[in-house]
Amino acid sequence: MRRKFKSAIIIIFLITHFVNITLAQNSKSLYNIIAGRDGFSSFDGKNYISIQVYLNNNSNDTLYYRGADCYNLLFSIKSNPYFHLADDICHQSKYLKIVIAPHRAQKMEMYLTMDKTPDRNVAIHIKMNLYKFISGKAKHSKELLYGNLSDSVVLHYTISHQAYWPKDEFEILDKKEKFILPDKDIYLLTDVDRKLYTLTVEKAKIGVPVDTTIMTIENNKPKKVRTVMVPLTLHNNSEDTLRFYTMTCSWYTFFGTNGSGISLPSWGCDKNIPEIVNVAPHKEYKRNLNINYYPYVKSGTRYRISMSLLKVPGNAKLTWNFWPDEYVRFNKIWSNEIAIP
Repeated sequence: MRRKFKSAIIIIFLITHFVNITLAQNSKSLYNIIAGRDGFSSFDGKNYISIQVYLNNNSNDTLYYRGADCYNLLFSIKSNPYFHLADDICHQSKYLKIVIAPHRAQKMEMYLTMDKTPDRNVAIHIKMNLYKFISGKAKHSKELLYGNLSDSVVLHYTISHQAYWPKDEFEILDKKEKFILPDKDIYLLTDVDRKLYTLTVEKAKIGVPVDTTIMTIENNKPKKVRTVMVPLTLHNNSEDTLRFYTMTCSWYTFFGTNGSGISLPSWGCDKNIPEIVNVAPHKEYKRNLNINYYPYVKSGTRYRISMSLLKVPGNAKLTWNFWPDEYVRFNKIWSNEIAIP
């Protein structure tokens, strides 16, 4: 009897402990921020370090909170001798009511002023509190909805005060970006959409491979590859005009493959802005893609081509708060299977 009672106590404790952990994890995961890529920005004759910050609404409810048209008003950073939040860019700003649908994210840009050039790596610890929006009292609203959202990003500098990105930085950022939810302003394809908008390659028109040399991003060294032209067609099988986002120069970022060692070439852009492509009902959009593959990829290797179809919702126009090629990990549709010649 005593043994059974003791076992029951242990089971109750374990269940209670598990429930408490689960509730704590769910509570913590309702909202979170993710610090993304950093860069340099200049406006009004001043230079700043810019850091992308994403606010995830992981809950099943719409999030309403007190935002701002100058994001620096929403953040704080841990004190350090090298950087502080830029305090000269929000003078004419105002607080706004921000709405984020369930399982969506808001992208923000945070700006730092450099106090002195670092001679070492500097961790920027970012904190954000979510406050309730109260009309007419937004500036002084202290009703906390959710607090202590935090993340950090490392700014890399050499001992000679030179900024740099280490080789594994892209890989680290790519891993973090997988946890960023779809932006609150993008349209996610439905199952019906995926039947109406299809991607095909006409195998008989695939070109003849040619030898070429490319420069790799990782170490900026030339590598020999083979290139083949692949004709890709997007079909609009619907009764309505399809409108989707692309970029004037970096349009290649919207395409990819599922083959190891098989990819599209990339290039630099002097001018690169979003644009909208229109495809009439039951019409097609064609694009010839140059597909690179390394010498170790054998003839006959099978693969598919993807296209990130960022559909324009309704009659929406271009918005500079929405940079399409940052969301190419969403809305991928796939071609029929083809093979390396």
